[in-house]
Amino acid sequence: MRVLRARRGLIRTITLVTVAATAAVMFALPTLYSTSAVVMLDQRKNNVADLSSVLSALPTDPSSVQNQIQVLSSRDLALKVIDKLKLETDPEFNPALGGGGLPDLNPLHYLRARGSGSDPAGQRDAVVNAFLDRLDVTSLGLSTSIQVTVAAEDPEKAARIANTLAKSYTDDQIAIKVQATRQAAGWLGDRMRQLADQVQQQEAAVQLYKAEHDLVESADGKSLIDEQLIAINTQLITAQSDLAEKKAAYERVAALTKTGNAADITPVVNSKMIGDLRGQEAELVRQEADLATRYGPNHPKMVAIRNQEHDLATKVGREVQGIAGSLESDLEVARAHVGSIEASLVRVEHQAREDHMARVQLKALEANLASTRASYESFITRLRAVQDQDDIQIPEARVISTAPIPAAPSSPHRAVFIAASIPGGLLLGILFALLLERFGAPASQGEPVAPEPLRRPAPRPERPPGVVPAYADATPPRNPSLRPAQVFTQAFAQSQPPILPPVVAELAASADLRLADWVLDHPGSPYGQGLTAILGVLTGIRTSQALVVSLTSVATDAGQSVAALALARVASRAGLRTLLIDGDLGRLVPATTSGGLAAVVNGTPLNGAVLKDRRSNAYCLAAPAGVWTQAAGVLQALRHSCDLVLINAPAPGVAGAWPQLATLSDVVLLLAAANVPQAMFDQTLRSLVAMRAPLRGLVIMR
Repeated sequence: MRVLRARRGLIRTITLVTVAATAAVMFALPTLYSTSAVVMLDQRKNNVADLSSVLSALPTDPSSVQNQIQVLSSRDLALKVIDKLKLETDPEFNPALGGGGLPDLNPLHYLRARGSGSDPAGQRDAVVNAFLDRLDVTSLGLSTSIQVTVAAEDPEKAARIANTLAKSYTDDQIAIKVQATRQAAGWLGDRMRQLADQVQQQEAAVQLYKAEHDLVESADGKSLIDEQLIAINTQLITAQSDLAEKKAAYERVAALTKTGNAADITPVVNSKMIGDLRGQEAELVRQEADLATRYGPNHPKMVAIRNQEHDLATKVGREVQGIAGSLESDLEVARAHVGSIEASLVRVEHQAREDHMARVQLKALEANLASTRASYESFITRLRAVQDQDDIQIPEARVISTAPIPAAPSSPHRAVFIAASIPGGLLLGILFALLLERFGAPASQGEPVAPEPLRRPAPRPERPPGVVPAYADATPPRNPSLRPAQVFTQAFAQSQPPILPPVVAELAASADLRLADWVLDHPGSPYGQGLTAILGVLTGIRTSQALVVSLTSVATDAGQSVAALALARVASRAGLRTLLIDGDLGRLVPATTSGGLAAVVNGTPLNGAVLKDRRSNAYCLAAPAGVWTQAAGVLQALRHSCDLVLINAPAPGVAGAWPQLATLSDVVLLLAAANVPQAMFDQTLRSLVAMRAPLRGLVIMR
């Protein structure tokens, strides 16, 4: 707030300039009219066309909707709309024509125009860029609808462009389908012709192979060799059966002939000639019996009949022998027939084996032919289904809402931007003010009071033990117009002897530890300048070893701990190896953390006891009460490893701490509040002088 009050003129100027610049830009921008057309991805299908569709149906999942948004905002589709509406001749979209209106304030457009060049391709690309800058394509919620918004300086032009873009999108879908169908039909036709040639070549190869290997088939597609083999097998079985039958008959005849019973042979019994001879023989026997009753055996008739019977028996014997010979002849014929059939069977089986071996390759050729013919017929079917579909193609999307002619402009929102520029200008002015406060000269806060120069004190004269310098008992008058440092100077100017230490700096009496962070973020602040002055005094009296500095106060004050931590951070930022020992009841570092100074005294390594500050390279070490009597060796070691050792010491009135601290410290800085009672301040000085503490400066806390 101090900075804002000090730089309110700068903030007001920046705010007014921001508002004026915003207003100038808003009124320089052209007035645009926006309108929207809505396209919906239609999931319905044409049952006639889609049965033979070359492309699959367009999906409507969210990613597919985003893909169609990219198509609607593509450069190719934009070029089609530009060509249809002849937007290359429109100065609004072609920067090369020079519309003559207000200049374009968009730096991106300027860079594009510079990069496009004067060639036709570059100008055409610039027109497309200008078209896409005026186009916005978005999806409507979770639906499959897409909104196409176009902005233009003319409302009718905006509606015409939006509707043309939506129509071009649906026409483009039909064109893609038609092109895909034609490409598929052309490919199917070429492939069908190739398959037809393959079928012809393979059929010729099959027929040639049959001719080369004498592979003849019947009308039903069966091999003639196989049919001949079956027929020969049938004949062989029949011939073998006939041979067996004739062989059995012959063997029977032979057996009966040997026993003299040839007449009992079935062929003999069944012979008509034998039957006739048997009839004649029976008639002669009857006649002989009849004549035997009337004539004697030597009667010529009896002799004649016996001669006839003998002749008949001879004829029967000859006939029987003929029948037996006939059976033997039939047996030989049957045996020869079987042999002939078996020879034919062997020959045909050999041919069948050769035929079967040849038909293995024939089947492979025929299988290849069948596969090629099936593919050929499939391609013919698909080609007939794909042909003549150009007239029944329908798009996958349709325009459900055409873009109306807008009645009011859509941009720029001049009143909104000008109103928003007011707080924006204020924030910008505050930012500039804070930056100037941080990096530039601080704002004037009235007459600054520089701290009195620090003079090296003269060597202290030896005083007898127990002798305390006298102070003026009278309370000095206090002037409200004087700064705290002047008050202290006047109050103790008449002290005898003059033991009042010089005022080194004035600091804010704050107990908020965030003030130590503020010093790092704002080193030019009054608090930071005061700490810089203190550090300058300390570095001026620094010896070859580290300087041990004790900070104490008239009374226990939390502002002392904040000042000690802030001074340690300022020293670390200045490049000094700084260690802060917190002896003020562990306000900065808990006494139990890593054992603290007591653990180091007992032999713990220093690295295991110190803690690194979170905002600087300084280190902190806790110092519980009662440890100072044994800390001389540790402090002597620290003089060789550090550049500055700061001790956040308790007030001098705390028993058991300060007699040792007075001996161990090289410099003692006393912090005193501006309104500290003079008696308390006097008592603190007397105590420090009595302990021979090296008091080198006074810091006023206001």
